[in-house]
Amino acid sequence: MDMRSYLVPALLALLVHVLVLLLLAGHWFDHADPRELRPRHITAQMVDLGAISQAQEKQKDDQRKADDARRREQERLEAEQRRAQEQRLTEEKRQQEQQRQQEQKRQQDVAAREAAEKKAAQEKAAREAAERKRQQEVARQEEAKRQEQARIAAEKKKQAELEAKRKAEAEAKRVAEAKRKAEEEARRVAEAKKREEQKRLEEQKRQQAEAERKRREAEELARAIAAEERVAAERAAQQQVAQIGDYINVLLQRSWNIPTTARNGMVAVVEVRLFPSGEVDSASLVKSSGDPGFDDSAVKAVLRADRFPRVAEVDPLTFERSLRRFRVNFRPEGLRW
Repeated sequence: MDMRSYLVPALLALLVHVLVLLLLAGHWFDHADPRELRPRHITAQMVDLGAISQAQEKQKDDQRKADDARRREQERLEAEQRRAQEQRLTEEKRQQEQQRQQEQKRQQDVAAREAAEKKAAQEKAAREAAERKRQQEVARQEEAKRQEQARIAAEKKKQAELEAKRKAEAEAKRVAEAKRKAEEEARRVAEAKKREEQKRLEEQKRQQAEAERKRREAEELARAIAAEERVAAERAAQQQVAQIGDYINVLLQRSWNIPTTARNGMVAVVEVRLFPSGEVDSASLVKSSGDPGFDDSAVKAVLRADRFPRVAEVDPLTFERSLRRFRVNFRPEGLRW
């Protein structure tokens, strides 16, 4: 931005401020300090009110003119500033347009350079393709020459092979006839062996089938015996458990002190857990009769019995199934499992 565009408005503004100061200076110097002009004695003097009014009107008119001058000067300065602003914006737009044109030119130069490089690359690729095509043509001619030489060699080889083939066929025919006779003899011997082997296999299958039949019959018999033994064992175990149950009931009945509060219809169910030795592991109430004293007496009856020796005589499987844990119904009418 040219500095001369700011110099003229600055000088004009300075001139306006000087004029305003000169107009106001008279008013400043005409008003003396009232304390210094105070008279010691009161005097009377005639005053022309009209002249004072005219002076005041003139002063106001001068003030208005000065204000109008300041306003016009301010408007002029603002107009100058707007013009300067517009010039600055115009200059910035010009510079931006110039930069844009320079950037556009740079991009065009880059595009032209890239196009030239691309063209050079294409020409190089074309030269390389032509060179490859020439080399392929040379290789094709050499391959055709080599194939022709191979064809001539193959033709000679074929003739030699035909001659050798005729000799080989004659020899093969003689050998084939001898082989046919040998194979015929071998086939006759093999068929005889095959018939014998087939008979042997049939006899072996018959023996295996007989052995399998006997094995199945033996397994069925063993299963039947095992089933009978299992049924008998289960029946014996049930009888043993029933006997042990009666035995336990008797011992519990002996150790149970029925409280006086017991009434017919009461039932307290106690779960009993035993060790394999018959000793009581634990006793817990699983169903209350509604009478705490009755329930407590039932649990104490089991704990008081402490041990059922005959339980140790029961086999482990039956013990685990039926006697490891069971429940006893305590009734005033009698114990029940």
